[in-house]
Order: sequence, then C-alpha cells, then structure tokens
Amino acid sequence: MQVKLAAVNRRRALISSLAAPLAVAAACALAGCPGAATTTIYTPITGILIRSSSLVAGYGCGTDAGQIYKYAALLTYADDGGASGPVVYSGVFDCYSDGLFSNLPADDAGSLSFDVTIVAWDQASFPAALACDPSIEDGGFTACPGDVPGTVASSEGIPNWITTCSATQQSGISVLAVCAPLTATGLADGGADDAADGSAAAGAPVLVDTHGFVTGDGGTFVCGTDFQTVRATYSSGSQSGSVSSECPAPLSIAPTVAGGAYAITVELLQSGVGVAQVACQATASATTPTSATCAPATGP
Repeated sequence: MQVKLAAVNRRRALISSLAAPLAVAAACALAGCPGAATTTIYTPITGILIRSSSLVAGYGCGTDAGQIYKYAALLTYADDGGASGPVVYSGVFDCYSDGLFSNLPADDAGSLSFDVTIVAWDQASFPAALACDPSIEDGGFTACPGDVPGTVASSEGIPNWITTCSATQQSGISVLAVCAPLTATGLADGGADDAADGSAAAGAPVLVDTHGFVTGDGGTFVCGTDFQTVRATYSSGSQSGSVSSECPAPLSIAPTVAGGAYAITVELLQSGVGVAQVACQATASATTPTSATCAPATGP
C-alpha cells in the first residue's frame, strides 16, 4: 500500500512540474511574450534608379544608326557645383537596362542630392575602351571601365545624345531620377577634325540648364511657371549659331571647338513673348560636356 501511494505521489509531482511551463507557453501563445532568439535587422536598399524605357523613348534600342546602343550616367553632388562639379560615381549600361546606383553615401555636408549627366551612343560611336571585359574579374564581378568616373571622362569620345537628370536619395527606396529628354549632339562620330571650322579639334557639347534662372533681386524665373520656351544665340571665334528647346530640356550647343570660349545669350519666352534675357558663358571641353555659367536674368 505504501509503495502504491509513493508511486501515485511521484506521478502527481511529475504532472505538476510539467504543468507550469505548459501554462506559461499557452499564455505566451495567446498574449505574446518577449523571446530570447536573436533576430537579424533588415536594412532596406536605397539608391537612384534611371528608368531606361523613359530615357530612350523616341529612339529605341538597337545596333542601327539612330538607335541607342549604350548609355553612361555620371553623378555629381548637387551642392558641389552640380553638373559642373567633380564626377563621383559612374556606370555604363546597355540601352535596355535600367541604371541603378545603390546606397550612395552623403557628401561632407550631409547632402544626398545628385545631378546626373547622361551620355548615349549608337553602336558605331560607342568607345571600345568602356566595354566590360568578361575575362577579367574583380571579387567575382566582371571588370567594367565604366564604373570608374575618370575612365568614362577620358574615354567617352563624342556621344550621339546627352541629357541631364536630378535625384535625391531617400532611405529604403530607389528614387527615380528626373531626366530631361535626350538631345542629339549633332556629332555622330569621334573624329577630331569634325569641328565647325573644319580644322580645330572637335569639342563636347556646351549645355545650358533651363530648369530656372535667378534674377538680380534674388528671385527666380521657373520653367513651366514663368516661361516655357528658351532660345539662344551663341558665338565663339568664327563659329556662331542658335538653338532652342522647350524647358526643362537643356539647350545643347554642338558641334563645338575644343577650348573655345562661348558667349551665349538666352531668351526666356512665355507664350511666344520674351520675358527675360540671360547672359551665359562656357569653355568647351574636348571630352566632357560643359555646363554654362549664367549671370542673373534681366528684363526683356
């Protein structure tokens, strides 16, 4: 009899010892309890995305003349001279591929805003020096000269098309770059003797940004609000001409003479009526598109 009682008591003790943890587990399942397991924190990828389909609209991708084969994106910090500042990141992409730059660091001032210059080539004009070499790998990745800004600047030749974009990187998403339409440079090949005067070395295009122009009193003429159309006359030595565009597409002066100093007079038009004039100037580069520097806008 005592043996049976002892066995019963042992079974009761065992049941009691299991009941408490099971009760706690049930309560946690219903109400939720902090766990001791270590979790991995996910950091969302941020970056800047250049949408190929929008960029090449109207031209298409291909290997024929007049079709875009590849394009390069050159990024500069917006508060460090904008498009005329030093190029800090670059990439060369197939026409049909979106351009993506991920997790770009802020500049010394903490800015995550970038200006982007896009240059594009047809197959005949694409510089061989910028082609990726599948036989060379760096850490498992194919070596691509286009990822080195200095290499792009020195090897881009004379592209067939050009435009500018802007983007401000945000945490956790890839921000779409806002780009003006591609503008033909007028130079289909990289010949050094294709300059307007037939003798000097050909230069890269001179660009005038048309998003807005400051005034002498601290105001701004804004594209779409104060003007819609811009036209410009320009001269450099014996070369002269005129160009026009609908803002915010940049004015593109091409062909140019490398090293030539260009004096540019820009007129801002609202419904065909002049609202202001702007004096700009630039010195054409042999290899890299140059952004003109403009004085404050004055009355018509």
